[in-house]
Amino acid sequence: MRSRLPSNWDLTVGHGSTSFVASMQSHYETLGVPQTAKPEQIKRCYRALVKRFHPDLFTSGSDAQYDAGERLRNINAAYAVLSNPQRRAGYDAKLSKRKSSFAEPKPEYCHKCRKPTLYWRTEREKALCNDCGRTTD
Repeated sequence: MRSRLPSNWDLTVGHGSTSFVASMQSHYETLGVPQTAKPEQIKRCYRALVKRFHPDLFTSGSDAQYDAGERLRNINAAYAVLSNPQRRAGYDAKLSKRKSSFAEPKPEYCHKCRKPTLYWRTEREKALCNDCGRTTD
């Protein structure tokens, strides 16, 4: 039984060795383009990656063919988003929101006395500090 890699693992083949790097990649990283890339550059990189990782280029039934198929699915998904201007704009908005939410964590304040609760954005309905109690009246 052959082991299958998660789809978010990057397969890098070097001089006679194979190393696996676990990473969650953005669509831009998947295609190897900057976030400011023009549609022509995205299309050019997409086509180059499809030619490089097409499963038909690998021995049938091999682990390399399976890995190439996984990589090609990720490449196709990234291109499907980045090639459509509306979907790309929505994706960019999600990326900037995700980055900014981790960049500046905001403390949570007590609903009654406005003192810090010592929690960081747990998104409870009504946050209370230890002095005011943990339940609302």
